[in-house]
Amino acid sequence: MNRLLSTFKSLKYRNFRLFFPGLIVSQIGIWIQNIAIGWLVYDMTRSAFTMGFIMFCNAIPLFLLTPFVGVFIDKLNKHKLLMSIQILFASQALIISVLTFCGLLRIWNIIILGLFLNVIAAIDLPLRQSIFVHLVDDKKDLGNAISLNSTCFNLARLVGPAIAGILVASVGVGVCFFINFICFIPAIILVSRMNIIVKNNLIVQNETIFESLKEGFSYIKHNKKIILLLIFLAIFSFIGLTYPMLMPIYTKEVFHANADVLGLLMAMAGVGALIGSLLIASKTTTSGLKYILCSGAFVFSISLLILGFSNSLYFSVFAMFILGMGMTSCITCDNTLLQMIIDDDKRGRVMSIHSICFLGTTSISNLFAGTVAQHIGISNTFIVFGVFLLFVSIIFFNLFKKLSF
Repeated sequence: MNRLLSTFKSLKYRNFRLFFPGLIVSQIGIWIQNIAIGWLVYDMTRSAFTMGFIMFCNAIPLFLLTPFVGVFIDKLNKHKLLMSIQILFASQALIISVLTFCGLLRIWNIIILGLFLNVIAAIDLPLRQSIFVHLVDDKKDLGNAISLNSTCFNLARLVGPAIAGILVASVGVGVCFFINFICFIPAIILVSRMNIIVKNNLIVQNETIFESLKEGFSYIKHNKKIILLLIFLAIFSFIGLTYPMLMPIYTKEVFHANADVLGLLMAMAGVGALIGSLLIASKTTTSGLKYILCSGAFVFSISLLILGFSNSLYFSVFAMFILGMGMTSCITCDNTLLQMIIDDDKRGRVMSIHSICFLGTTSISNLFAGTVAQHIGISNTFIVFGVFLLFVSIIFFNLFKKLSF
């Protein structure tokens, strides 16, 4: 019982209780839409390169806008900004739903709406990461809040793809997009009821955008721990986070299967990620997180190798399960360690760079992965990526063990 209470201790704070369920529901909707989009694009083009190119275009805003977004997050009212973002997410989902039901959705629509979505995401990701410290009254519970945030994403990764696979196979992608719109309504209501009080630093508010941006980069540059955590995340994300884009190709080319099998594989990654995030949330201290981080990268690399060599659905399901555990161990531990060492008045700027390392790198990596898969095949792509990440996990294990966290 004490272990269970420790796992969910951040729920004793009102703001976090309001934030948590809305985040779960909205992320389920986003995953439903993402799976539907991936399936639709590959079904329309039958080209791994084209799919990678579209993902490349869609992810550009994350790479270009996020550094400047961090400055505004440190200056503006975080609560109002969070509320506006939820409304914009819902609007994007409604627009793509209407276009689909009217039979007007084309590749160019998808690219434009993807750009719009990622402009919103470029604000949402660093904003959400920087607001956690204001959702819990005791900073000692910050690590637990971050882990439960990861649990939200992983629960969504479990439920969303499974629902999407069933819906795409039975009623089509349009319903998936409309359900995503519906899923944002609870988030909008719950965020509006939160009471977030942030004391903005007057020096930060009076600085120009470029002065604040320069100060943020200087702060990162002179902290070896922050630099290593960001570099590790960037490398891991560049290679590892291409798997959602590659899985529709893998499902069709290796198993010659439909969206229901894709939903199963992605859901198993969600099961593994959910279990991993709950185990991390149950930790009462941050000690040992750097070793869990490196172990997660090692497990993730093994899962890619299994996918590359597998012709069996059972082996691939197992690989996706441990892939989820490895992925959430890396991302959650990296985030927690980073948030525990940065100053509050620079949190938005540091987390904006973190967001670039986490998802902004996909502006290049999805195109890169799609090109590689087009030339050497999907199975060989997973093998090459797995070997590379295996070496990365060993290198960073030796670097992290020299530092105290």
